[in-house]
Amino acid sequence: MADTPAAKQVVLVTGSNQGIGFEIVKKLVAEQPTYHVLLGCRSLSRGVEAVSKLEKLAGSVAPVVVDITSDESIAACVAQIEREHGKLDVLINNAGIGRHAVEELPSLRAKMAALFDVNVFGTLVMTDAAMPLLQKAADQGSVPRIVFITSEMGSLGNTLNPSWKYYQHNTSIPYKSSKAAANMIGACYSTLFEKQGWKINCCCPGLRKTAFNNHLSVAMDVEEGAVRAVYLATLDGNGPTGTFTNIDGTEPW
Repeated sequence: MADTPAAKQVVLVTGSNQGIGFEIVKKLVAEQPTYHVLLGCRSLSRGVEAVSKLEKLAGSVAPVVVDITSDESIAACVAQIEREHGKLDVLINNAGIGRHAVEELPSLRAKMAALFDVNVFGTLVMTDAAMPLLQKAADQGSVPRIVFITSEMGSLGNTLNPSWKYYQHNTSIPYKSSKAAANMIGACYSTLFEKQGWKINCCCPGLRKTAFNNHLSVAMDVEEGAVRAVYLATLDGNGPTGTFTNIDGTEPW
């Protein structure tokens, strides 16, 4: 526990060496000097490179290796956080893949399996593994927070609404299904820990220019995509739980 002063809040952001995850880390490090942010990445070299871009900001940040498709990697990450920090105040489940990442796979079954392995199975296993560290933070008087970076594409309400702006994209069934399942994970955890005062919420960053969507030309500014997630990651005991929102307000489940 030598690396983090007791007063620091420890935050893990998975999949954060680029894209929305990196913007979340950057915003936290810039605005929260009492936070120590762990930049989760599958490759330590990429994590070190990402951290090097944040050296002049107010807060503290360090890379940590975690591949959420590997139970062994998740366990090693949790063990490292336990050893070096003794707790985890905030988990931001950002790691995920989109339909572009599976386009070359040979079958619908393979595409579904790949999307669910990251967006659903990995997210659930990561969250479950982090629970003891979040509880340790609670035992020290912290308010544990979990943020699930999901998508409005996983909303049943949106999917059934002919007026929804992406109604024509209801053909993206594998991806949409994985994000609907991720929303369910977040909703379930929020009910399980509501009485304990934990703040567990789902968040849609919106369509942003990232590698996730091959930097789609119609996508919006990536930095703004971190705003809602950072708000949810910095809630106090009076903050909301069990919500699904974006930067503009509430999303339908």
